[in-house]
Amino acid sequence: MIFVDTTPLVALCDRRDALHERAMRDLDRLARERFVASDAVLAEALHLLPSLAARARVVKLIEALPIGAWLDERSEASRSEALRWMTRYAEHQPDWADALLAVASGREKRSRVWTYDSEFTTTWRRLDGTRIPLAAK
Repeated sequence: MIFVDTTPLVALCDRRDALHERAMRDLDRLARERFVASDAVLAEALHLLPSLAARARVVKLIEALPIGAWLDERSEASRSEALRWMTRYAEHQPDWADALLAVASGREKRSRVWTYDSEFTTTWRRLDGTRIPLAAK
């Protein structure tokens, strides 16, 4: 299972994005995987996309891959863990989407996170302190 972050979603849906070509290559390589995204990631991607057409591509992408929902994100335990994680990394000003990705990665040990955010390699860790496995490097 691959948890999708905002950066690849935006890159896939905005041809002008500097990471678009990389995201397309990574998608070709990862296409057989099961994709999951939190509501926070989807909201962030839709907010960041510059046009209605790009936002419409998100909807098509979610349906085509398909990108499933992370059903556990609304549980009290996940929310509590995400808030604890954000407190741990408060000096780095993490966002809610990243907190949920870190928590999801810790709960689904065989999962990977598809992101281009450097904090996932340099700073962020699971709550247990282990690295967050990445789908694209």
